[in-house]
Amino acid sequence: MKHTVLFVCAAVALSACQKQAETQETSNYKLVVTLENAPFDSLSILGHIGNHFIDAFQGKKTSEFTWEFTVPDSIVDISDRFILCVSRYDTVSKSDRAVLFIAENKDKTVFGSVGIEDRENYIHAQYVEQTVAPDAYMVGTEPLIIGTRIEGKFKLILQNDSSDITVRAQEPFFSAFRLPDTTIDIEKKFYDDCLTQYVELAKKYPDSRYLIIGLASSLNLYKSNTDIRKIYDCLSNKHKNTKWGQNIEYYLFEKFENTSLPTLYRTATEKVVQDSSKYNLIVFTASWCGPCNEEIPLLKEIYHDLNEKLIVTYISVDEKETVFAFQKLMRKKGFYWELCGKSIKSPLKKRTAVLKLAVFL
Repeated sequence: MKHTVLFVCAAVALSACQKQAETQETSNYKLVVTLENAPFDSLSILGHIGNHFIDAFQGKKTSEFTWEFTVPDSIVDISDRFILCVSRYDTVSKSDRAVLFIAENKDKTVFGSVGIEDRENYIHAQYVEQTVAPDAYMVGTEPLIIGTRIEGKFKLILQNDSSDITVRAQEPFFSAFRLPDTTIDIEKKFYDDCLTQYVELAKKYPDSRYLIIGLASSLNLYKSNTDIRKIYDCLSNKHKNTKWGQNIEYYLFEKFENTSLPTLYRTATEKVVQDSSKYNLIVFTASWCGPCNEEIPLLKEIYHDLNEKLIVTYISVDEKETVFAFQKLMRKKGFYWELCGKSIKSPLKKRTAVLKLAVFL
């Protein structure tokens, strides 16, 4: 009986997305932020995708405590969230200034991300206090820098609507299976309670862009596709044609395409999965990826525990210039490999080759 299992073990961080061509027409979204009694005069918003911050936009002050932002749809379409900040990292004071909101849920959760749902979006909040976080990741720095964050905290004034901030305030960590300020193992008994809460939220706000992004970003945290479907089926079609909806549908419904990759040392090609009667562990890696290399001892343990039941395959995204470094790393770590390569073009960055390493431990 065939029982191939495909795992993606290490993801390689992508660089910031390319902007659309200047000739392509774009329309804009409007975000109006009113922060009553805010102790500052300027406000900016930063787009965010994956592990990267992208374009920043300075707010236009329209009254004493109100700022208006104009954000192109090209940025909204690729951003998973936005961050409001007063000032970005200052190298002299080694600090930044951010805006945080106090959620209207039972735990009064504090969160800093916002989103854009409709063409016109409004956020209204009242200043509560200013706090200092001495060891925070600075907004918009790459690589990430730890410094002092001056946090302006605001209590949200919510409308009875389905705006992004209204939905977000009820569950700022939707689909993350965690409690405020606490990371908790999703295998504990609260998993079912969280799942029930997520389903109810999807039923209440089926058109929410925030919910579909949250689901798409946390698929690996769910115990089964059935659990994912419980939420996804409650959501309307409003955002299912976005990349977030497409990612969910691909995860749920698409079959694995067993791509053939040509070897570097011979003209023949090899399938990524060559024996579907065994479990196949697919590892995406690169010579320059520190976390990928640190997991090698664990992968060896997994392989030896499963013995003949498992085939481990490495797929590296090293470029031609760093292939030798990857070969050297494999020798050092005690792997025996077979290298394969294939030319590709990434929509974000051109790479000269993808390497497939069929690992025989």
